[in-house]
Amino acid sequence: MGSDVLLACGNTLRSDDGVAWHIGVAIEEDPLLATVRVIFTQQLLPEHAHMIKDSECVLFLDCSAVSEPGKVSTIALKPAASLPRILTHHLDPASLLRLTQDIYGQSPGIAYAITVGGGSFAMGEQLTGSVEAAIAGAVQAVSHVLLETGRIRNCSDLPHSGIGRDFR
Repeated sequence: MGSDVLLACGNTLRSDDGVAWHIGVAIEEDPLLATVRVIFTQQLLPEHAHMIKDSECVLFLDCSAVSEPGKVSTIALKPAASLPRILTHHLDPASLLRLTQDIYGQSPGIAYAITVGGGSFAMGEQLTGSVEAAIAGAVQAVSHVLLETGRIRNCSDLPHSGIGRDFR
């Protein structure tokens, strides 16, 4: 199997906006998800195209300012039809997939965004209760995507943090 990359996006100094970093740490600590390469970043950049070009699967973790606080959503992605006229140092996931395809002639065949609704974007490092409680569900969403796409097997006999229990 090829590599799987997870881009954990957000600002850890803006309360719930940093939830993806917490999820990324939990994924790095879960033996079931040991094959996933986690990249921590404040925002998606054109330079990330090089990091995902050889991946079979890329997952984008981020906080949503429009979803209900603590709500975990999984959204299948495809490359954008075209790139923005002005390419700045801020991209959405579909545009990054398109940029990767345009530069390298390929992009990951499997791409999903997994978001957690945020409740506070105030200055601070503390997550709100509903967002902190959603971390386990977001890790489970990552596991579910990887299981459903065949990127990992159901390893219920492996010791891990309980991720994958629903997939026996």
